Order: sequence, then structure tokens, then C-alpha cells
Amino acid sequence: MLLKTAENKQKQKLNKFILQIVMVSLAAFVGGVNFKNFFESAKIIPTGISGLAVIVRDGLASIGLSLPTAVVYLIFNLIIFLFALRIFGWKFLVLSGLGIGFYTLGMQFGAIPAIYNHGLDDRLLYAIVGAILGGLSVGVAMKFGGTTGGSDIVGVIINRYFPKIKTGYCLLMINAIVLTLSIITSGLQTGLYALVVAVVNSLTTNLVLDGSKRVVAHYIICDKDEEIAQALLERYHRGVTKISGTGMFSNKEKAILLCLLPNEQSAEMKKIVSEIDKESFVFSSAVTETLGTGTFMKEHSIFKNKVETASELIKTENKYRYHIKKLKLKKKQKRFRIYKEPEHKKKLFGSKLLGYTGEDKQKEETKNHD
Repeated sequence: MLLKTAENKQKQKLNKFILQIVMVSLAAFVGGVNFKNFFESAKIIPTGISGLAVIVRDGLASIGLSLPTAVVYLIFNLIIFLFALRIFGWKFLVLSGLGIGFYTLGMQFGAIPAIYNHGLDDRLLYAIVGAILGGLSVGVAMKFGGTTGGSDIVGVIINRYFPKIKTGYCLLMINAIVLTLSIITSGLQTGLYALVVAVVNSLTTNLVLDGSKRVVAHYIICDKDEEIAQALLERYHRGVTKISGTGMFSNKEKAILLCLLPNEQSAEMKKIVSEIDKESFVFSSAVTETLGTGTFMKEHSIFKNKVETASELIKTENKYRYHIKKLKLKKKQKRFRIYKEPEHKKKLFGSKLLGYTGEDKQKEETKNHD
């Protein structure tokens, strides 16, 4: 039973990795198609490495060297990818490599005539829609453990070393450099379009990455703290912290319960608290960030704990079995080991020594006589 559970866990990990590959590849390809149809058709220079690739492509074209934007983009990403090899694990690199490849394919072959041929009719609309789709593709790729390449990887690197700086804001800072270059090379109007793209793209990326993680801290001032805490633990399987307090008006001791829950569970939680203690007072505050390894937001599963305990038990048993087997092997080797005595001791004690009997002595004397 325990071994079967461990095998199922391995299958779940494999299925999760396959899902990551599919979603990152799909998001990257959609991002490349979005660039081709909304930015390139409307002659908008987006921010990020894709926008830098457009600027470099135009610069090379001015000196007579014609290269597709996708090729320039791929060259830049290969350089960034080489730096990322020393920082990230193999799984992130595999997913990011797929993201870069599919984004490049979308840039090169993703033209949709119905959209591509009308890019200059309404450049502002194309800039806004393109920025939203681009932010969605980047956010989905990051959510599933990969990137679409370019400044996304640079943003993830900065976020890795400085966790307080959100990835979307990292991208916004990087995009400021490309924005300045686009104004210098293509004029103020193109730069303003790039600014619109950068802001909308960054907001959309943050919405995708942090929207599902919105956490609300609930402070519950009550008298029936034990009953409320037990009800919350049973219903949500999340940590509840009790804080002692004193009402300064009534001079009475009060219990304050702190519980962090996702935003969508807040209304139900307040209803449970009011049913248990109608005199309770609840106030909430949004949590912008959670750090550390505490159990405030960890959903405790009894089945999961049993599986983890069983896995540890199996490892321990295997370890003890290995040591016992090793000790038994040593005992067998010691039992059958042949002890070799020096020759002078064999001659002194004769048949009393193991491996040197009277018959052996007689044979040796006959041999010496011959």
C-alpha cells in the first residue's frame, strides 16, 4: 500500500511536469503570435528584448544587413540563456528553453492576415490589446515555472536575489532602457506607444502572478476563542494564532485570533465566526506578501501527512535493512576467514594449530628427507 502511494506520487510529479511543458509552450507561442500580429503589423516597438530586437533589426537594415526579428530575438536569448545556466535548475532551463523556442516560432510564422493587415488602422487599440495578451502569456508561462525568454529571465533573476521587488516591476525597470532607445531611434510617438505597452503589460503580468494568491489577514476579537479556532482548523485546515489582549475600556482580557485565508474564503469565515460568537469583532487587512516557512497559509492534509510519514518510515527501514545486511555479511566473512600462523609457531605447537596436523608434519619431514 505504501509503495503504491509512493509510485502514485511519482506519477503525479511527472504529470505535473508534462502539464508545465504544455502550458509554457502554448503561452510562449501565443506571445510570439501576439507580437507578430499586434506589434509588428502596427509598427509598434514593444519593450523588453523583443523591442530591442526590433531596434537592432532596423539598425542592421540601415547598413544593408537584413535579418528577421525572430532571428535577432533568438540570438539575444541564447546569450541570456548562457548566463542563466549557472543560476537556475535544469527544470527551469528546460521550460524556459521551450518558451524561447515557441515564442520565436510564433514571431516568425504566426501571422494572421485578418489581424496583421490592419495594424496601422488603429495603433493605440493594437498597442493595448497586444500589451494585455503579452502580459497574459508572460504571466501564464511564469506561473507554470518557465518564461517566454528575454527580459522575463532577467526579471526572474532580479526577483530571485531581491524578493521584495516583484517580477512585473523588474520588467518595468528593464523596459525603461528599451523605451529610451525607441524614442531616440523612432521618435516620441513610437516611444509613447511603447510606454503604454510597458505599463499595461506589467500590470497584467502582476495580475496573473499574484491575483490567485491574494491573502487576507483576519483578526478576530472574541470570548469563545477555543471554539472558533477549532471550527476554523476543521473547516480550512490552516493555522490559527492566538494573541492575548486587554480591552482598555472594559479592562477585560480578550483573545485575538489571527488567521490568514484566501480572499474568496473570507465571507464564509466571517459567517462561521458570527454563528459561534455573536459578540465577536472581526477586522481584516490585505496581505501584500508572505515570507518564511510558517504554517499560516499551509493547508494541512491528514492524508498527505500519512503519506509523508510512511515515506520516511520506508526510507528508515531500508536504511536499517542495509546496515543489518552489511553486519551479517561481515560476520560470515569473519567466520570463514582462514587464519595463517607463522611457520615457527606451527612447528612449536604442531597438531594443535588450525591447518597444521601431525600428518602434515610427517609429509613435510618425508619431503625434506627426499
